[in-house]
Amino acid sequence: MRSGKTEKREVRLSAEQPLTGRLRGDWRDLFAGFVIALDVRKLVLALTGAILVFLFVFLPAPWIALKYKPDMSAELGERGPAGYFVMVPDAIRVIYSQPCHVAFWWTCAALLIGTAIWSLFGGAISRIAAVEIAKEDRIRTQEALSFAWRKWGSNFSSLVACVLGFVFFSSLIAVVALPGRIPGAGPWLALLPALLMPVLFVLGFIASLIGLGTVFGFPLFYPAVAAEGTDAFDAISRGFSYIYSRPWHALAYTVVMLVHGAISTAFIYAFGLGMLAVTCLPIRAGMGPKFDHVLDFALCRISYADLVTAGGTGLGWSAILITSWLLLLSGLTLAYALSYLQSQLTMIYFLLRQRVDELPMTYVYEEHPEEEESAKPGAGEKAAETAKDGEAK
Repeated sequence: MRSGKTEKREVRLSAEQPLTGRLRGDWRDLFAGFVIALDVRKLVLALTGAILVFLFVFLPAPWIALKYKPDMSAELGERGPAGYFVMVPDAIRVIYSQPCHVAFWWTCAALLIGTAIWSLFGGAISRIAAVEIAKEDRIRTQEALSFAWRKWGSNFSSLVACVLGFVFFSSLIAVVALPGRIPGAGPWLALLPALLMPVLFVLGFIASLIGLGTVFGFPLFYPAVAAEGTDAFDAISRGFSYIYSRPWHALAYTVVMLVHGAISTAFIYAFGLGMLAVTCLPIRAGMGPKFDHVLDFALCRISYADLVTAGGTGLGWSAILITSWLLLLSGLTLAYALSYLQSQLTMIYFLLRQRVDELPMTYVYEEHPEEEESAKPGAGEKAAETAKDGEAK
């Protein structure tokens, strides 16, 4: 029988243990990214995350832009609800044409919301990829989401902590120079930053290290949490350490990932276009000119009212359904790109970890079922009650 104690199953395999079947432990493993990324579970997670980011980040943009450009409401009335989606790029351009503080706060809000959403779905994709790379095993989507949900705070706070650290040390430099703005005493107090310049150089050096490490190390934070089951600060430490210890390896892996990713994504896109043509041409032959109205509606060339006038309510509903399927097919290319990116970043993490920490590719953090149960709300109280009942008996 299993004991009631819970412990982490973190067995570090010896370096002599052979790699799994298709892995070699070098840059050639990145070419397995196409197979790893082309996974229904990862594609569904990536597409869901992309849709949520669009809904909560980009979709409100026209509503925000109306505040600064009221004449957009007339254009929205002409295009109808379907035209709202087309106006998103124009609305973003309107926002960035406003004073700097407007674009700055919108960008901060967009990055914060986008990071919050992708911390869950990107973390789940990294977890699936980490287990698949190390064990050649497939875990369920529910297990990956459950793991990512428990580690959401680590994924989200890793980037936030880095940004706050950069802002903190940069602000210290600005605070030292701030007395120079005092009227009358400014020229004399301007000597303060000059006298403290060595200290300011140190603060600038720390801020530069944090900024550079964040830009190039942040992509490794999610894989670190997924592979090690660690917290935000350990993920930051690993990301910074691997980038600064093996910068040329990281650069070479990134170049291979981008080139291979561009080719494979172009292939997926071309295949999707071909499948779309093979499907739509017979539909056009069957429906005749009515299908042209459907395509015009899907491309936002005509409004729903014009479509109903031309072909009736039935054609309108048909156009809505066909447009939904076309959007879903288009989203699969984006889903593959996101799945590929997150999976390959996880592979790069494993390769860099092997170089720096000399940990084998076959090591990944695993959990006992008891650990998952103990993480659920109220599990601790239930365990305590069970223990008391046992003592009473």
